[in-house]
Amino acid sequence: MKERITKYLDTLINKGSVAIKLQFKKPRKSSKKYRFKEDPLGEEEKYSPIKGIVHKFGNRILWKITYRCAAHCQHCTRTRQIGTPDGDLTNENILSGAEYIRNHPEIDEVILSGGDPMFTVLDTMDALNELMKIETVKVIRIGTRMPLHSPDSFKTKHFKELLKKLRLIAKKRRLLVLVHINHPDELTRKVLNVLHTIKKTGAEILTQTVFLKGVNDNVEALEKMCITLYHNGIRPYYIYRCDYVRGLERFIVPLRKEKKIMTDLRKRLSGPAYPIYVIDLPDGRGKIPPPLDFWKNTGSSRTCFDFDEKKIRI
Repeated sequence: MKERITKYLDTLINKGSVAIKLQFKKPRKSSKKYRFKEDPLGEEEKYSPIKGIVHKFGNRILWKITYRCAAHCQHCTRTRQIGTPDGDLTNENILSGAEYIRNHPEIDEVILSGGDPMFTVLDTMDALNELMKIETVKVIRIGTRMPLHSPDSFKTKHFKELLKKLRLIAKKRRLLVLVHINHPDELTRKVLNVLHTIKKTGAEILTQTVFLKGVNDNVEALEKMCITLYHNGIRPYYIYRCDYVRGLERFIVPLRKEKKIMTDLRKRLSGPAYPIYVIDLPDGRGKIPPPLDFWKNTGSSRTCFDFDEKKIRI
């Protein structure tokens, strides 16, 4: 995956944000000792019936609108694809995706992802138009980092049209925007203003975070991030263990350290400000929350809450 960064992010890096630099700048020396697979979750191999659609769980699907983004996160779970035009959907692809959803009435929730569906605004609006024609779809989610990658983009004509579309959708469906945020340095006034603008459409805003070595593997950074979000009416939703994707080995935080951080974080934050800590297992079970350190010394040497890190290694 080639390095790609916006002028806005470059400005934050030049101001001294190490956390943002580590997320977007390639290291001068990269290890060739790769241990992980390119697609450990089997999106294409196991769960993609047609182009763009990932149908892993019965009642919901992931719809990848594009493989392109305004900036390339070096920890991306889809480094095998990001930055290529291969994921761009034609009008025929979008109609085929909508037909697939229509033919599977058990699907009541659709997650638009990529790449970044807010980077290819027009294609995303076409997909949203089709989804609004399908009565069985009750919930629409949009995963994005555009507010953080390029907040000034939301002043353009295309984004104003998208915000108008979101306002109409929110009146008829439950609409959620999931914003990927990893560190408090990303929550500038510009970014928070964009998030407030999105909230005004009627969409709920949730966040997802990934544990990244050297970026946010300390309780202070995560506490500040979660409190800032909470105070601005945004719910910290998920915090993931970094996926075991080829090339991401340098970002992996020891599992014991993650559990210690999440245990300490739980003591510091109120419930609505605390994200759910999960590991997306490669065996199809989905996002599983590991037990925290609160479950130590429960009266037996081994309990149902024991968690063996070896069982999730690839």
